Amino acid sequence: MNTSTHTCNTLDASQRTDFKNVRLQVTIRRVVLLFLVCLSVYIYLYINTFDGMKSSAVYGLQRLFENVAFQNSIPSLGEEQSQTHLQDLKSLKMEFFARREIEQEQTTPLPTITDVVKIHSNFDKEQLQKYRTRILKKESVPLLTLFTTWNYNLEKDLVHNITVFNWMSLNPFVIPVVFTNDSDVAADCSRKGWKVLPVLITAAEGVPVLKYMYRDVMEKYNTTLYAYSNADILFADTLPDSLVHIITNTSLDLTQPALMVGKRTNVKNVTSEEGSAWYNITKIAKDRGTLFNGWAEDYFITTRSFPWHDMPEVVIGRRAYDNWLVFHSREMKYSVIDITRRVLAVHQTTKAGNREGHSHKNKDYNHNLVVKMYKIIRYHLGVIECIEKYTQYEYGIVRIKNRNNRKGCKAG
Repeated sequence: MNTSTHTCNTLDASQRTDFKNVRLQVTIRRVVLLFLVCLSVYIYLYINTFDGMKSSAVYGLQRLFENVAFQNSIPSLGEEQSQTHLQDLKSLKMEFFARREIEQEQTTPLPTITDVVKIHSNFDKEQLQKYRTRILKKESVPLLTLFTTWNYNLEKDLVHNITVFNWMSLNPFVIPVVFTNDSDVAADCSRKGWKVLPVLITAAEGVPVLKYMYRDVMEKYNTTLYAYSNADILFADTLPDSLVHIITNTSLDLTQPALMVGKRTNVKNVTSEEGSAWYNITKIAKDRGTLFNGWAEDYFITTRSFPWHDMPEVVIGRRAYDNWLVFHSREMKYSVIDITRRVLAVHQTTKAGNREGHSHKNKDYNHNLVVKMYKIIRYHLGVIECIEKYTQYEYGIVRIKNRNNRKGCKAG
């Protein structure tokens, strides 16, 4: 009887211990779940509150968590897909730690929105006017062929109309070109003075391939430089002025491959009146603009000698190609120049936000393409802050200066 009682008590104690262990595990899981939920809410709020967040360590952690989740799914994938996920994770880890180094080692002061908007009033326009006269007399070719692409979109109609007017105001320095197969867009742009070319080669279910647009404008128009820009970017007279200074006052060899890029300034809900004049564009940038982070690159000014024929068939409007292009150009030792301090580029921000390319159906098309060709891509080496050369206004002219590059930016 005593033995039976002892056995029962032992079983009861064991059961109580198991029950306590189960409760402890449930509690731990709930705490972990609560922590992840709080972290997700914090990241969501941070993304929607600070446009510069993408360059922060928090954003790096967010992407790290996402890719760890991808890694956990590897056993259910094929071997090739698994290798791709592993490569993505390795690249992400390199990117995260490099971001932290880049942010911590600010050896060369980076421009602020105040620096950028000052540029409208502090340069001598005499040289610009002389160049205008030379172009009109056909003693010089125009500075730039500036091209973009779009089809009719009711939500973007105002944005595109403002862009059409703005780019035409850069005449005769700039030849504006739109690539489109939309007859209404073609007719409207042509009527307003733009050049129109058809989209001949597409990928990712109908998206224009960047390299072929460069090829087509180079064959069609004779200018000193060529540039693709997103269709929602507005420029002021600092664009032609800076290009004139770079062409005439610096040692940049235009016969060699060169790439010029810069940060954009986000301004929400630009009106037709605000986009109607360079002064107004500068004013709204100063009053309510936000200088975006160096991961977003919206325009690419290149020399004719830039080897677009060797580039992969990336498409516009999808993530990854911009940082890859800068990274690749740096690796190839082309002249890559950050012109943020001299060129004001205003992004007409709509309700679609500042990361519209991340929400498209084929958002990973470019990433998948370049990873397949080049394996691990170090996107963090393709941000604006890592570019070795930058423009600075000194003693009445624009100079190209060398940036004291940070450890996290070292290529090779």
